[in-house]
Amino acid sequence: MDELLSPFPGSGFLSLLSEPAVILTADGSRMPATNDAASATFDCAVGLASLASEPDAFEAFLRQPPTPGAPRRRTFWMRTRHSDRPHPFQCEASLLHSNPGDGSLILLRFLASGVTTSTERLTPSSEEGGGVSEDRFRLLVDSVRDYAIFMLDASGHVSTWNRGAQRIKGYAAEEIIGQHFSRFYPAADVASGKCERELAEASATGRFEDEGFRVRKDGSRFYANVVITALRDPDGNLVGFAKVTRDLTERKKQEQDRIARERAEEARRVAEESELRLKALAAELARERDRAESVVRVKDEFLATLSHELRTPLNAIVGWGTMLQNTPLDEATQKKAVDTIVRNAFAQNRLIDDLLDVSRIITGKLRLDIAGVDLGQIVAAAVDVVRPAADAKGVRLELLNDSKAILLKGDATRLQQVFWNLLANAVKFTPKDGWVRVALRRSESDVEIRVSDSGIGVSPEFLPHVFDRFAQQPGAGVTMRRTGGLGLGLAIVKHITELHGGTAAAASDGDGKGATFTVKLPGGRAKEATPATSAVPSSAVSARPLHGLHLLVIEDEPDSRELTDMILTKAGASVVAVASVREAFESLAYDGLPDAIVSDIGMPDEDGYSFIRRLRARPSEQGGRIPALALTAFARSSDRTETLRTGFQNHVAKPIEPKELVLLVANLTGRFS
Repeated sequence: MDELLSPFPGSGFLSLLSEPAVILTADGSRMPATNDAASATFDCAVGLASLASEPDAFEAFLRQPPTPGAPRRRTFWMRTRHSDRPHPFQCEASLLHSNPGDGSLILLRFLASGVTTSTERLTPSSEEGGGVSEDRFRLLVDSVRDYAIFMLDASGHVSTWNRGAQRIKGYAAEEIIGQHFSRFYPAADVASGKCERELAEASATGRFEDEGFRVRKDGSRFYANVVITALRDPDGNLVGFAKVTRDLTERKKQEQDRIARERAEEARRVAEESELRLKALAAELARERDRAESVVRVKDEFLATLSHELRTPLNAIVGWGTMLQNTPLDEATQKKAVDTIVRNAFAQNRLIDDLLDVSRIITGKLRLDIAGVDLGQIVAAAVDVVRPAADAKGVRLELLNDSKAILLKGDATRLQQVFWNLLANAVKFTPKDGWVRVALRRSESDVEIRVSDSGIGVSPEFLPHVFDRFAQQPGAGVTMRRTGGLGLGLAIVKHITELHGGTAAAASDGDGKGATFTVKLPGGRAKEATPATSAVPSSAVSARPLHGLHLLVIEDEPDSRELTDMILTKAGASVVAVASVREAFESLAYDGLPDAIVSDIGMPDEDGYSFIRRLRARPSEQGGRIPALALTAFARSSDRTETLRTGFQNHVAKPIEPKELVLLVANLTGRFS
């Protein structure tokens, strides 16, 4: 009966029972409810155990809670309010509510001694008091409308029916009593044997509980909580089942609505997050597209600029060369033609050197040859190089220095490149009648070189980017630039300065207000370094420094081969010039061994690397130790490393000045060692 009673408030249920009855916690420590009969019969306030003749046995009886469907009974002598003499009562304990979390409740009924009742069988007692109690209980069950409460016989056929069952399931009592309870189940559950399994579990354990869909008379489905309790007689024989069904359709719908709302909310959140991610991705793709388009645009502009910068000096070289070749010119015009060709050739060479330096900077392969240098001499030499261009343009060039030596550690060639670039830029961007000023200042820890001009200045927007590679003052396209160049000079200045441990900075008050570039280098005290001296004696500059030397030149390009032959021959050497590696080995066989070899690297059929490997594999008497110089257009650091590794003594990039080539060959053969 506990499942039948558990849905109802205890006090309301107890009031329907005529015999004394109380509700106790499983351990007997609390008494949540009593009925009027119990209050009139016992002084419940003092505790029921104290009223029993055997209080310990009474407490032990309470501490052993009954199992579902099997009430426990025992007779105790109890004192009542009306007499101090104990009277016998049959105490019947039934499990009213089972909840391991909150504690179980027990219904304790006090029946007159000798009365036997089984509320689980729902059959009237033979005693009048018990029969009245059972009648009232039946009246209670029948009046319940929120629960379907009915009985099944041992085989599962409906034997009782209440109003709640009729309301929930739709059957009248006369329609359903005698029918098997499987009628309330979906066909699939019936076919799977679900009904039989439920009765079997209830019979084995005393109770079965389940939630699922059930079927009404009209065929509609509803969601229900079902409890089936096995009913047994005092001898333990199964007499049937009590079945309580609660319609949870509305609760299920609310739960499903809640789940649907949560899923909809989750879907909305996911959709919003996805939309945000898509927008972020689209924005990133747009940025990447803009960057890619910018890279392509910069590349196109760079190639256009590079083409312009290469073709401009080439135009002067080709034009004046053609004039010298085909047109009679007076001596002054011939000199002007030669000077123009040489000047433009050097300009083109500087352009290529800048490109190579930027490549070395990007790959981290730009190296310094550190030695003691006089910074004052380096700056003065850069001023001397730029002065002719300044004079030709009408720009006043001033050097402010106290003429004292400024000694530090550095790469003299690279430092001269820094100041030449700064001065050349200043002259290029300063109009006629303007000025360019170079000032050197020493302090305890560093040296400051400041190059100022009265030129066109730098706009505030462009100033932060002035040292960027390929940066050009904005405001004009490739075809409308006011000055030439690739925008590499200042990037090289900054990198070389930083390799020396220094800094490079730019300042300008804006367009038309000039600019100041400041280079700071660490050091600057005489005790830190000694100026480097030239390893080449003054006697080296003679008319025929290579007199008496026998040289072999290997060059596949006819013009370059002829030029190298002429330079070395005019320096006094006896030269054999060949066009291939094969011809070179033939010359070694027939013309004898030379004092030195000047060889190109990139040649058809067999290159210079192959030649030097084959040569070094020979014994000394067959030329295996002849000194060799690589004169090549391959000018990367990796190219230099490879030439030295394979057996060349030196590596020189084309183009080269005649004097430099002569000095290198002289050093190679020991003339200046």
